[in-house]
Amino acid sequence: MNFSVTELFLIVTAYLLFLFGIAYATERELIPRRISQHPITHMLSLGTYASIWTFYGAFGMLADSGLLFLSSYLGATAAFIMAPSLFIPIFNITNRYKLSSLADLFAFRFRSGLVGTITTLLLLLATLPLLSIQIQAVTGTLHLLNSDFESSEIAAAFCALIALFAILFGTRHPSMRARNRGLVMAMAISSLIKLAVLISIATYVLFAVLDGPSNTLLWLKQNPEILTSLMSSNNDDSWHTLLLAFFTATLVMPHMFHLAFTENRSADSLYKASWGIPLYLLLLALCVPVIVLAGYKLEVHQESSFLLFFVSQALHSEWLIITVFIGGLTAASGILIVASISLASMLQNHLILPLIKTPENVKFYAWLLWLRRILISLVMLCSYLFYMAFGAHQQIHLLGLSAFVAFLQFLPGIIATLFWLGANRIGFITGLIIGMSSWIITTFYPVILQPGALLTDTSIESLNWQSSAIISLLMNIGAFIIVSRLTPTHPEEIRAGEACLINTIDSPSDIQRPSFETTDIIRLLTPKLGETAARRELQHAINQLNLDKEQMGPLELLRLRNALEQNLSALIGPVEAATLLEPLANQQGEKAFQTRDIYLLETHLETYQAKLSGLAAELDELRRYHRRTLEKLPIGACTVAPSQHILFWNNEIAKLTQLSAHDVADLSLSELPQPWCTLLADFMEQSDNHLIDTHITLGANSYWLTLHKSQLSDNPDSSIVILVEDETEHHQLTDNLIHSERLASIGRFAAGVAHEIGNPITGIACLAQNLSLETDEPEVLQAGDQILEQTRRINRIVQSLVRFAHTGQTISDIQFETFDFSLCIAEAIQLVTLDMHARQQHFICELEDNLMVDGDPQLLLQVLVNILNNACDASLPGGTIRINCTQLDQRIFLSITDEGSGIDKDIQDKLFEPFFTTKEPGKGTGLGLPLVYNILTEHYGSIKIISPANNKQKKGTQVIITLPGSKPELKDELSERSRIGE
Repeated sequence: MNFSVTELFLIVTAYLLFLFGIAYATERELIPRRISQHPITHMLSLGTYASIWTFYGAFGMLADSGLLFLSSYLGATAAFIMAPSLFIPIFNITNRYKLSSLADLFAFRFRSGLVGTITTLLLLLATLPLLSIQIQAVTGTLHLLNSDFESSEIAAAFCALIALFAILFGTRHPSMRARNRGLVMAMAISSLIKLAVLISIATYVLFAVLDGPSNTLLWLKQNPEILTSLMSSNNDDSWHTLLLAFFTATLVMPHMFHLAFTENRSADSLYKASWGIPLYLLLLALCVPVIVLAGYKLEVHQESSFLLFFVSQALHSEWLIITVFIGGLTAASGILIVASISLASMLQNHLILPLIKTPENVKFYAWLLWLRRILISLVMLCSYLFYMAFGAHQQIHLLGLSAFVAFLQFLPGIIATLFWLGANRIGFITGLIIGMSSWIITTFYPVILQPGALLTDTSIESLNWQSSAIISLLMNIGAFIIVSRLTPTHPEEIRAGEACLINTIDSPSDIQRPSFETTDIIRLLTPKLGETAARRELQHAINQLNLDKEQMGPLELLRLRNALEQNLSALIGPVEAATLLEPLANQQGEKAFQTRDIYLLETHLETYQAKLSGLAAELDELRRYHRRTLEKLPIGACTVAPSQHILFWNNEIAKLTQLSAHDVADLSLSELPQPWCTLLADFMEQSDNHLIDTHITLGANSYWLTLHKSQLSDNPDSSIVILVEDETEHHQLTDNLIHSERLASIGRFAAGVAHEIGNPITGIACLAQNLSLETDEPEVLQAGDQILEQTRRINRIVQSLVRFAHTGQTISDIQFETFDFSLCIAEAIQLVTLDMHARQQHFICELEDNLMVDGDPQLLLQVLVNILNNACDASLPGGTIRINCTQLDQRIFLSITDEGSGIDKDIQDKLFEPFFTTKEPGKGTGLGLPLVYNILTEHYGSIKIISPANNKQKKGTQVIITLPGSKPELKDELSERSRIGE
């Protein structure tokens, strides 16, 4: 059955365009992120492991070596089952230190660029046979479908297409650590296509060729030699070597490393791969024997590696041939695209960039992308040349075998990276070179380079490859260990090894805070030991650890339990001791909560600080630095577990709440005092992450707070950090600013009113003055004098309004002089007592001597008269008004306190607004306190009103006036202001 070149070209191009379309749709988010970034999607992308070796080579393995074909599936299955011990630690290292390839990992571990370069070159050499069999399988299939073109021409066209699509897939971002979601999605779809193809073909031949499962079993009974041939293996010793080789290849093959670690977003997908990929491989492996049996029944005797194609031809099914071709194309293209991208990255970072200088006057990132595009093309060119020179006439499974044995030589480096601190770069390089040299001599040369030594009927066993592989690996390991022991390990290698080892150790997901007490220990031990012995053992353990029985924290209780178990093991045996104390480990108290307990961890680290060294000590110092930073933040910060237990409480929030970190240890938010329990707990529950300008009252003080919160991770059950900002001062400043703006607007209004009143008053005064020229009648003259007096009074009020409107500016009629403020106070009292109601008050004066002030005595007298009049008006007959005046640090402090009804808090903010008064209509103008405020401001003074003055009796008002004492420099400044005003 022959297909035209156009048809085949369209099939190949359409499939590759389909993959690119999947990638493009993912990048454009036409495929939702919840699908493209789902761990299952990444897990399926790891199905790229099932390359042509698994798709075609497994049939050749089964035909030649029986059940040995399962080794490729079982080796990878073992690797993925061990994902928590192998994949997860490597992922932690590569993700934390932004490593994008195996060469990066080894260069980081051994702190050597030479290690990266050697790893890159040897890994390229080991991968070329694997890439060659991908080209061979597709080219061979295309040549069988159309023999009009030579295999070399078909291979060249196919490699060019793959290079083009690899460039499109892999050169979108300069950094290899930039997640290529499109590539991962495309590889995941490819894995599903491979699985669907094999399952569909196996199902079809099971019923169309073998006539169903029952007839298949009957046919095998009639032909036992077939089953015997498939179940047998000429060399059972190959199993352990093959399993180890495929186990290692799963970790170190460039395309697998790239997909498992570089393109990975979280460890969750690797945990899912620990069961998902074994299940995937199991389904693939189950298909292979069914298709091989169909080949036996159809009497297909051509090359076993292309069994799928020959079975399809024997069935004369065009759709089956196309399905097989697409399956093979899928298996080959996935590994070629990803491996070429990964190898190009390694060549760029470890071979090209260290050797050449970046050209000047170029855009670095664009230059980097073009360099990677060239390297991808070179990798594909090398794969094509290798295929043409060595791989075109070799069996697929033998070529693949040589590659997997080569990958085995990188296993010691992986193990040393994860678990051996004593390894060094010289040992690693020596072992790797010796192992790879042995592989070249014993495996690579016989399979590929020796002319005529390998025929198409050569089996795996005839090579005695398993002995060569084990010898190569042992030579590698031996040289690695011996040279590492004999040569010095550099400090930077030790630090890098410690960093890798820290990521290898899987820390517990949570630490449970113990909820038992010493009485619980006695209660558990008494039935077995008796109460006296139980108390004796408890006291012995306490003395042994030098603990205070009255003050035991969580860490002390854990240490006490461990010490008791050790002591009791010597008395009643370890099993009985552990059983006896087991309830303490499982006990759940009301305050126990499952979370990573910060206090317990901190205490642990503080206890063992002196025992830390190397990188661990540096990390502990970094931890302390970050903790001090959080504790010293000028903003309140606390961390709360999902159970609402407090994990962290910094100094600022402790200062604000008056609760120290020690006070809130072990507490939940609901156990905090009011108002914090309600405020923080309600804020934790609300959906909004910000709470702006909320008001709380602490004692007699009011506070305005702004709260923010955020989860510490994307996990919905993660802890939450809460920030608390004290906005009280800012809120008060804002209120003062608003009040000042309101006074300024009223002042402008007052200035306008004063101007309009001033003109007619001037006219009235002129007319009154003219009366003395027009008549000699005493009554008229007296009336004129009274008019002038009242106009002067009105003018005084108008000037006061102007003065208020120009607060802080020079007023020309202020006369500054130095005078005794106590005399001014006495004169004010005398003037006030001229009023009948004021004479009924008792004035108590407590004045210091020599209270000298620089200012206008008449204006300050007006201030005192206004304040005293207000105090008298607010007081009942017979009330007491206390006047106290002291001097402190060149400041005069005057307080006037009455026993009146006080001032309502709701109107205290309006007291200094013009025309605002609490007096009855006709008894107050509302200008007294605004004028007082204005005069004191011009004298660099201030006024404060406290009401109620007596908090117990809730009555009285206290006015506190502050003025600067007499200073020569101040007097000169005020005089100068007065002179400029004139």
